[in-house]
Amino acid sequence: MLNTFRNLITAGGTAAALAALATTAQAADELIISSATPPQHIQTTTMTDFAAALTERSGGALKAKVFDSSQLYNARDVGKAVARGDVGMATVPSPYLSRVEANINVLDLPVLKGMSAEDRSAMLDGEVGAKLNGMLAEKMGIVVPGNWPVLGRVYYWSTSKPLRNFDEFVGLQVRIPGGAGPAAVVEGMGGIPVVMPGSDMPLALQQGTVDATMAAIESVVQQKLTDVGVQYGFWDQGIIGYLIPIVSQDYWSSLTEEEQALFTEVWNDVVTEQRVANEAVDSEMRATLKEWGVTISDADPEAALAVREKMMGQQQAVIDKYELDPTLVELVTEAASK
Repeated sequence: MLNTFRNLITAGGTAAALAALATTAQAADELIISSATPPQHIQTTTMTDFAAALTERSGGALKAKVFDSSQLYNARDVGKAVARGDVGMATVPSPYLSRVEANINVLDLPVLKGMSAEDRSAMLDGEVGAKLNGMLAEKMGIVVPGNWPVLGRVYYWSTSKPLRNFDEFVGLQVRIPGGAGPAAVVEGMGGIPVVMPGSDMPLALQQGTVDATMAAIESVVQQKLTDVGVQYGFWDQGIIGYLIPIVSQDYWSSLTEEEQALFTEVWNDVVTEQRVANEAVDSEMRATLKEWGVTISDADPEAALAVREKMMGQQQAVIDKYELDPTLVELVTEAASK
């Protein structure tokens, strides 16, 4: 199964890969962590908090070093790097890994539209997450060491087209990170999904290659997307993003059973704190963007429900196209009905 993933890796080394390998060679006793976001972003601070806690709670036996801002790999490529063992750990937005394990697309089915972050987290900490973790581990040859950090609400952001309601999306070219679910959502609103990594998105917005983008609110602030023309934001009452933690099999196998248990315990403790902290991020970032002149609108709940019902007609097509595991579909449907 590992070869299935490795066949996706293109031949030829890159400067980033060489840098990662060199770093690992220089500090073989350290866990090398790659983050695609700036130092202040919650994705990176989660990793730096974890690195510090792991060292402290292991009495210095386990050390880790975080490389932020895509110094080693961007979000699109870091999963391959972890699978190869070029870096020891990363957290990857779930849409990127849905290209490797299609069952991750189950998290973006219309039936889950409107589910709260708390309920989603509970679902992912249970049987749904366990099944997805196992599938991903088998497909990639990696380890998912624990619970998934939350990225928060996934908004839509535009440069020139006001986003006040769902009608504004008709004909709009919207950048998405990937995944069948996000594509189906954009299409269901009448937009045109354009798959593109986050690293290419600012220039695409500035040049008008796309009209809008999906993004967590913190990314808009940290990347100062107002500098490339973002003026409007829209929360459709829909997707809440998550990061999937992955660890290289080589690093994990180098740990004793006791160290593996401590690793998972520390990680889950950090994620619990991260999820609480993320709740405050949304309102803080909204206030910041308002000061910067960005207008943010929230979908009317009744309109959002109507769009959800409309999209339910597409759900079976997504299930069939990606051959989603029937048990997973049943589990998320049950979770949505609670």
